[in-house]
Amino acid sequence: MKRTYRAGRLSGKSSCRRQRRRHRGEGREQAATRQSLQEVIDLGPVQLPLGPEALQAMLTDELHSFAIDLGLLLAGRFLEAEVTRLCGERYQRQPGRQHTRYGHQPGYVTLASQKAAVQRPRVRRAKGVGEVELPLYQAMQSPEAMPEAALKRLVRGVSTRNYEEVVDLAREGFGVKKSSVSRAFVKASATAVEELSLRRLDQQRFLAIFLDGVEYAGETMLVALGITETGEKKILGLRQGASENAAVCTALLEELHERGLDTSQPILAVIDGSKALTAAVKRVWGEKARIQRCQIHKRRNIEAHLPDKHHDELRRLLNAAWHETDYERAKKQLVTTVRWLERLSPDAASSLREGMEETLTVVKLGLPEALRKTLATTNPIESALSITRTVTGRVTRWREGNMRLRWCAAGLLRAEEKFRRIKGFRHLPELARALQRQIDPPTLESHRKSA
Repeated sequence: MKRTYRAGRLSGKSSCRRQRRRHRGEGREQAATRQSLQEVIDLGPVQLPLGPEALQAMLTDELHSFAIDLGLLLAGRFLEAEVTRLCGERYQRQPGRQHTRYGHQPGYVTLASQKAAVQRPRVRRAKGVGEVELPLYQAMQSPEAMPEAALKRLVRGVSTRNYEEVVDLAREGFGVKKSSVSRAFVKASATAVEELSLRRLDQQRFLAIFLDGVEYAGETMLVALGITETGEKKILGLRQGASENAAVCTALLEELHERGLDTSQPILAVIDGSKALTAAVKRVWGEKARIQRCQIHKRRNIEAHLPDKHHDELRRLLNAAWHETDYERAKKQLVTTVRWLERLSPDAASSLREGMEETLTVVKLGLPEALRKTLATTNPIESALSITRTVTGRVTRWREGNMRLRWCAAGLLRAEEKFRRIKGFRHLPELARALQRQIDPPTLESHRKSA
């Protein structure tokens, strides 16, 4: 036992000695790297003190942190170049010069979503008093860079408490604490709300509009999403209210009209079945609107009145009707489904009977299957709202005012960045013609002329 214990101690000591030698070797390599930093690479008007070997070593080791240090180094060099441009080279007499160097002062530049400390060179007038501001230094501070960076990171899932951990901090970075990030997000998200509220909508024709609401801590955010003639999705606007009532819905649609949304053209409105939304659409568009009830919402409402054992049969019957290409046959199948539901649950039958024809609007318009599948549900706007729910899932305390509005707008703009054209967009001209036929049906005289 003694021999084993002593051998273990000796083995441990030799291991420690090997580690110390390895650390000393690494220290010598780092010292050599620091020494090679004195070499100079000519980058035109700026001299960057980095050798090729040192650059390659540091890039392979810590690219991110090195890039930030490199940015700070460049910032300092650019500022010194600006001073040289104004004052001339150091220690050279220049008769008639207008500016002179005036030392340095602690300052900062905005870099990698943070405020990084730098030594700011100072310049004063050669004759007279007063310090000269450096335009380059003011540009490097970029007061809008921090709010925008905070907005992007927060809507991607980073809380204000964890923001500092995901930022690649420079050696003396500051301005990324929780309070600073929170103020930056408030400023940036308020800008997002303003952007949505000022968007002009008179530059494009919208063939369809999706309307839905999402609940934020006891209040409702009503969101409108439009489909253009070429199939692009665009967030039109949002409105905050205590509930999804007709007044809030009408106020949102009237605001869209004031911002240029053409309500004189026919449109397809896809909604979740809310009576308030239906009333608001009819009030703004009148007879020029065709309403499509979301088939998924309708099916869920019916399933809520049925035992689970009947859900599969219900889905089979509804899918058979909603995938029909002939409106009359689809309606007949839904009427048959209503009679079947009456034997199981009168409430389920009443749920299907209410707004039944509005679930067949895309079938009645005669749209191709790919486009009909897209416009038969509120999935396009639901996917955008799911991102806002993900963003707001970290909020533990909702404050009064426009906090809900700001968070929702930030999430929607984040979702809009990932929007793609809808499936079946090539058939949108057929939707435009079908909507026009519904508003202006052919007369008997036109049939005679065509015959």
